[in-house]
Amino acid sequence: MSFYEDLVMQTQMNYSRYYSVYASGSTPYQLTDKKPLPYSEQIKRLVQEVKEADCVVVGGASGLSAAGGGDFYYEDNDSYRKYFRPFAEKYHFKGAFAGMMHHWETREEYWGYLATFLHTTQTAPVRPPYLDLNALLEGKDFFVLTTNQDTQFVKLYPADKVAEI
Repeated sequence: MSFYEDLVMQTQMNYSRYYSVYASGSTPYQLTDKKPLPYSEQIKRLVQEVKEADCVVVGGASGLSAAGGGDFYYEDNDSYRKYFRPFAEKYHFKGAFAGMMHHWETREEYWGYLATFLHTTQTAPVRPPYLDLNALLEGKDFFVLTTNQDTQFVKLYPADKVAEI
């Protein structure tokens, strides 16, 4: 197994271990003791840092998708019900990722769920946060590392600019 494949496997195992913490919008780790800057200041600082950088490595994950309306991954809401209603009603999942952890009784149900999940993520339009990031990266040398499975980055950039799982 390559270093990258091992890293992805470790990330997935940690995700499974801390699913409920992440689903609640939190993290199992204290990242800093510092008080965060106001959001508008964070954005200004990010823009300035990117402008001054010679090159940029972007680490993007599901927060970008959720911020753009792909909010069906972790919660039982209207957009989740729009795509996954039969599964929500039968299995009472609280978001699309919950079904990914389910032990299905039949291969047909598993593939039906997986096909629904893939269709929903693969056919989603490029969401506004990605377009904003794209504008910010314009003219920059950059590379994207992502755990996103919704292909938003690969819809915007050539394969040699994105490492995805």
